[in-house]
Amino acid sequence: MTTGLPHPSFSALGTIDWDDTTSILHGCAPLFDTLTTTPDLLRTLVDRVRGDGHLASMCEGYDFMHKLVLYDAPDLTVRLRLHLYRDGFFDRPHNHRWSFASHILRGGYTHRIFGRDDQFGEDTDPHTLRPIHERREHPGATYALHHTSVHTVHAEADTLSLLVRGPAAKQRFLILDAATDSFFWVYGAAQESPEQRASKRLTPDQLHQTITRIHRLITTPANSQPSDDQKAETA
Repeated sequence: MTTGLPHPSFSALGTIDWDDTTSILHGCAPLFDTLTTTPDLLRTLVDRVRGDGHLASMCEGYDFMHKLVLYDAPDLTVRLRLHLYRDGFFDRPHNHRWSFASHILRGGYTHRIFGRDDQFGEDTDPHTLRPIHERREHPGATYALHHTSVHTVHAEADTLSLLVRGPAAKQRFLILDAATDSFFWVYGAAQESPEQRASKRLTPDQLHQTITRIHRLITTPANSQPSDDQKAETA
C-alpha cells in the first residue's frame, strides 16, 4: 500500500473540501504544476507502478482507454490517476461517484457538460440531451468537476491526462448508452465481484505495454508521427 508523500506538492490534497470545486482546483493545482514541470517525477511515478502490487491491482483497461493509479492515500480516500486515451474514445453521458480535478498533459478532448444528475435518470432519453457547456480541453488545461455533473469527453488518440479523485460520495453512477437505447449502473470496487474486478484489471503484460507507451508519449512531441513500433503498441 502506498505510504508517504512522493513530493511536497501532494500535501495540499489533504486540505481539499471535495464538495467545493474551488477548493478542489486550488488543492490539486500544485500537484499538477509539479508533474508538468518535473517530468522526471512523473516518469518515476509511472514506472514504480510495475513493482507496487497495490497500485498495479487498481490499474484498469477498457477498449479505448487505460487508467493507471499512480498514488493512493487510503486515509484521505484520494487517488492520482493517469489516463491514456486511444483513437476513437467517446464516452457516454454519465455522472461520477466522486468529485475530481483533471489536467491535460498531451493531446486533448471535447468536453460536454449536460447539467446535474438530479435531472438525469434511468428514464432519460440520451438522444434528447443537449450540452449546456462545451469546450476543447488542450494541454495545460485544468478543471474540477463535482460528482453531480453529467458529462462526456471525446478524446484524440494518445491523449494523456492526470486525474485526482476524492472520496466516494455515492455507491454507484449512471451511464446512458444512446447506441443501444439503454442504461447501466457502475459500482465501486467494494461492490464488485472478483470476476468483475478481474475483467477490468490490466494484466502484467498489458501494464508493461501501457507504461512503455506512456513513457514514449511523455518524451515525444505531440505533433510527431509515431514509429511502427509505437503503432503496434496500440493495435
